[in-house]
Parts: sequence; C-alpha cells; structure tokens
Amino acid sequence: MKFLLGLLPLFFFITFSFSQNSGTGIPPDESKTLGKPLPNVSLIDSEGKVFELYSLKGKPLIISPIYTNCSSACPIITKSLKEVLPSVGTVGKDFNVISFSFDYTDTVKDLRKFKEREGLPKEWIVATGKTRQDLFELVDAIDFRFMSIPETKDFVHPNFIVFVSPDMRIKKYLYGVTFKVQDIKDSLYYAVGHESLSEKLRPYIFFLSLVGFSISLLYIILKLTRKV
Repeated sequence: MKFLLGLLPLFFFITFSFSQNSGTGIPPDESKTLGKPLPNVSLIDSEGKVFELYSLKGKPLIISPIYTNCSSACPIITKSLKEVLPSVGTVGKDFNVISFSFDYTDTVKDLRKFKEREGLPKEWIVATGKTRQDLFELVDAIDFRFMSIPETKDFVHPNFIVFVSPDMRIKKYLYGVTFKVQDIKDSLYYAVGHESLSEKLRPYIFFLSLVGFSISLLYIILKLTRKV
C-alpha cells in the first residue's frame, strides 16, 4: 500500500503533464496518418472565399485546429505561432498556415472576428469546411478527435498542430499550446523531405521511454522489498 501511495505523485505528474501538453482529447494515431495524403476538400475562409485545399500545393503547410469560440487553448496556440513564425520565415511565401475551425457552426463572420481578434496577417488563412462533409473529411484525415459540450458550447480536444508536405502529405505533429522557434524550423525542414536524427529515432522513443520507466519501477520495487 505504501508503495502504491508513493507512486501517486508520479501518476498525477504524468497526467498533469499530458493534459498541459496534449489537451484533454484523445491524441491522433500517428501510425495511421503519417505519410498519408490529405483529401482535397473545399474550404471557405474568413473573407467568404471558397477554395480547394490542394490550391496550396507547392509549399509546406501548417494546420492548426481551432474553434472561434474557444477562450483557452486555441488563442494560446494561435498567439504562440504568431510570435514564433516570423523568426522562421514569411507566411504565404515560405509556407502556408491554416487556422482550421472544426466547429461546423462557425460562420464566415465568426472566422473573420477570430482573425481580427488574434491580429493575424492577411496571408494567414482562417477557414473551415465549405460543408460538414468537407470539415469532417479533413478532421478525420488528421485524426483530430473531439467532443462537444452542449451546455457551454465548448469542446474537449487535443492540442496540436500538423505539418504537411508540399504535396499534401501529413508529415509531423507538434503537441502543446506553445512552440519554440527551433521546433517549428525542424518540423518545416522535415515536411519538405529532410530527416533529422530526432525524426529517425522517433519510432523508438516510446519503446525507450517504456524501458526506462520499467527499469526505474523495478529499482523502486527492489529497494522497497529490501527494507521490508
């Protein structure tokens, strides 16, 4: 019993860290999405312009899932991106950015208000699906799973941004609500076809973390049994 109680702080730390970094929703299954092409859905932006996703081909793309009524994570994510991206390149020239609303009730007016409220540049696209089908096709493609809370009109959702290659294939996810310049640089670099050492090791990170946790757990158990 003492051993289990001793592990409670570790459990709460892991839970807290996960909720802060990834949000309260279920994270995407990267094994099913990475390398897969996005569907060429029709979108509508904050100016009421309808366009196809594939019209953005030729440059790496950052997709940031948001909803305009959000008062917590979405504005923080947007602000962080707005602050770091100028140190990486120019939106619309070096890469494209879409703040994509997954709330099918968001209107063009809502999208425009969000863009103005967040002070986003003209080249930064704020859009949603032209139809519900378009919206959910894109949401499903990046495996963005969320749940609505009717009482508050809020959503439970994971926090991440998606990096897409110039030929519209999902290349990488970055989790959290704030981002570092180097992480964005590395992710865009990877999106255009360059692989860093960290990306080569990525498939093994979970396994190595599990091994490390198991060794630490075994050490604690042996230490506790010796005291008994």
